[in-house]
Amino acid sequence: MSRRQALIAAAAILVSVVAIIIGWRTGQDRLGTTDIQKTESSEQEIVAGQTMVVELFFPGPRGRLFAEEREIPVQGDLLKQLELILGELLAGPETEDLFPALPPEVTVDWLHLNPAGIFYVDLEFSGDVPLPAWGSRQEMLAVYSIVNTVLTSTPEISSVVLLRNGQQRPTFAGHLDTSRPLLANRQLVARR
Repeated sequence: MSRRQALIAAAAILVSVVAIIIGWRTGQDRLGTTDIQKTESSEQEIVAGQTMVVELFFPGPRGRLFAEEREIPVQGDLLKQLELILGELLAGPETEDLFPALPPEVTVDWLHLNPAGIFYVDLEFSGDVPLPAWGSRQEMLAVYSIVNTVLTSTPEISSVVLLRNGQQRPTFAGHLDTSRPLLANRQLVARR
């Protein structure tokens, strides 16, 4: 490769990196603006008589995720639908041998879906609720319980960003990289 070609390649890489950083910063800046759509349970509009079946993924035996089907009302707004789905997930499993994904005191503070299909979920761990002392497997099951549930339920969403108390952290509980949007992890899902 000639020196000129090397300089052109380096410039192209630099421009790409700058574009990615600007895009990322814009996405981060957007988190503090009115683009955030906070949801209020009291404002949910149920589409009359319509229901849908969703798969909720809960940690279970052998360190795997297990799908549990639930029939829920159809909401008139995608974010309200997602709030309802996550509410069902946080309420815990109905199947006896499955476990809740997160402690019962954890709530969803706000939700946001950007135009690229990236879904932001801010989980509120109140001050008196410490983050569980999870090992890497428990953390992975908790994170992918949420991610797999969201992505299975809503094909409009391409990936999920988890925030804890308003901040995207490099890791959710010390083991799993959550500094980027997450995709579904089907390898964790067990068959019944």
